[in-house]
Amino acid sequence: MTPELVDELSDKELYGVIKTMYRSLQKTFHPDITGRRKAKVKADPKGKDRSAERAVELNLAFEALDLERDPASFKRLRKLYASRRPINAYQNSLLLKDQLKAQMAKEDRLAESFLSYMSLNAFNHKGDDNGSVIAPLPARGINLGLSDVAISNNIRQVSWFLGSNYKHLNIDANGQMSVKPVGRAKFAKANFIHLLGSVPVEELELTPLLERGQAQSFKCPALPPGDSASAKISVLNLLSPENFKRYVLPILRPVLMERSYLFSLNNDIYTTSGLITLEGVIVKIEKI
Repeated sequence: MTPELVDELSDKELYGVIKTMYRSLQKTFHPDITGRRKAKVKADPKGKDRSAERAVELNLAFEALDLERDPASFKRLRKLYASRRPINAYQNSLLLKDQLKAQMAKEDRLAESFLSYMSLNAFNHKGDDNGSVIAPLPARGINLGLSDVAISNNIRQVSWFLGSNYKHLNIDANGQMSVKPVGRAKFAKANFIHLLGSVPVEELELTPLLERGQAQSFKCPALPPGDSASAKISVLNLLSPENFKRYVLPILRPVLMERSYLFSLNNDIYTTSGLITLEGVIVKIEKI
């Protein structure tokens, strides 16, 4: 019987098990056993002496564990045996409790975020305690300045001077979105982008979660003389649905905040691969 089981049973249940085991072992080691056991004793003269010794030990052990005659001894020995649980098992149980607690906290955050999404119409944010500008979703009449994370995370991989990694998202009063990518002079309609929300940069270690995709071409706004008109760098601005659901969704907020990562669904990317797009870090929010 394991120490864990001894610790779980009641005194009465445990005593019943001990009594059953005692009676079974008593039949095995009693000096007056018959049949096949007697035959083994004749073949081994010392067998009878060993059986007698074990019978005495068994009786003494049962006397110490007799709940009816000596409850104090029973409880003391029970506690002593239960304390023999392996330390690894105890530590694992503590670890599982911590993991369960963390999972419950994560589910609470997810529920709070989902509740926020269901009550979007009640939002009327103008700012927070830190002075950051906050705009509710669905956004109207604002211009977002973003730092392109895909370029920022790869700027050291290129040999040429890339220039600014700043891009703009413009949302008019009707909700029509347009984008001016890095290095471009004009806005272009962006009906394919659907904003999901934002997460403050200090709440998420994002870079390890991003997908390592194939290199794509970027037009450089400030290439040195003699360089080509474009160069290829590895884009890091997509998240798998698994990483998004596990790490981002529980803390995703249905608002646009400065100094926060902005996530979106890109029609072509999402419908073909299920990947979620990181638009960048919101640097500035302006009303238009």
